[in-house]
Amino acid sequence: MDRQKSVSSNMRKVMVTGANGQLGSRLSEHPVDAQMHLVPLGRKELDIADTESIKRAIEVHRPDVIINAAAYTAVDRAESEPELARQINATGPGLLARACAEHGIDFIHVSTDYVFDGEARRPYRPEDQPNPQGIYAATKYNGEQQVEEAFKSLDNPRWWIVRVAWLYDVRGSNFMQTMLRLGRAGKALRIVQDQQGSPTAARPLAAALLTLAKHPSRVPSGIWHCGTEGPTTWFEFAQAIFKEYGLEVDASPCSTAEYPTPAKRPSYSYLDGAAFAHALKLPYMPWELELKNEIRALENATGDEK
Repeated sequence: MDRQKSVSSNMRKVMVTGANGQLGSRLSEHPVDAQMHLVPLGRKELDIADTESIKRAIEVHRPDVIINAAAYTAVDRAESEPELARQINATGPGLLARACAEHGIDFIHVSTDYVFDGEARRPYRPEDQPNPQGIYAATKYNGEQQVEEAFKSLDNPRWWIVRVAWLYDVRGSNFMQTMLRLGRAGKALRIVQDQQGSPTAARPLAAALLTLAKHPSRVPSGIWHCGTEGPTTWFEFAQAIFKEYGLEVDASPCSTAEYPTPAKRPSYSYLDGAAFAHALKLPYMPWELELKNEIRALENATGDEK
C-alpha cells in the first residue's frame, strides 16, 4: 500500500505519536496554517510497539509525515523496568520507521543527549559516537539504530533523528515545575552543580519539529541536535527559574556523588544545535532568553502574574 496524497497537493498531513505527553501535547496544539493538518494520537489510539496498531493508524489517516514524540522518559525507573523502556524507546521507533520506509512516509524521531557518556568537554555534535550509560540511554540509542537500519536500503531516505537535552515546560511534570513546587513550599534545596547541559523548552521544540515536517528539503536526512546556547548546570538553571518567578529559595549546590540516583547521568551533555536551527531558519538563542520567553508566553496566554 502506497501513501495516498492529501486532498490538497500542498497540504502535509502530520501524524503525532505520544500526543498526551509533554512534547506531544505541545505538537498537538501548535497553531498551523492551511498547508498542514495535524493528527495527534495518544497511546489508546496508537501503540507504537504494536505492528497492527501502526498499520491501522496509517491506513486510516494516510499521513505524509510521522513525528514520534512517544517515549519512556522515567530515567531512574527504567533501571527496574528495562523491558517496558525497550518496547517504547527501541522496538516502537523501529516498527514506526519500517512502516514509514515501506509506505513512503517521512519520519521524525526525537532522541536524547543521554546517548552520550558525558566525557566530552566541548559541545556534542551529531556525528560523535554515542556511549549510553544506563537502561534509558541504551534503549534510546537502540531506537536510533533501528530507525537508521529501517531506511538504509532506500535510494532517497527521508528520516530525521532529532536529539534534545533537558526538556522542560511551563506546565506539566518536569524539572522546572518540580523546582517551583519545592521552592514555593519553602523547602531547603540541594541541586546538582556538576552536570552540564542546555535546557530545551517543549513549545519551541515543537515549533522546530513542525517546521521540519513542513519544509523537509531544508534539512538533509540524518541525525541532528536541537537546543539552545549554553551550557549551564542544574543548579544555575534552578536559580534562573527562581529569579524569573521572584522566589527567595534556600538552595545550595551539591555534587552528583552527593545526590546518587539509580541511573547514571552524563556529567556533560551539551548539544550543538546551531546547524539545525540555521537550516530551518529558526532563532538559535541562549537558554536564559528562551526561559524568559516561555514564562512571558504563559503570562500572555493566561493573563496571570507569575
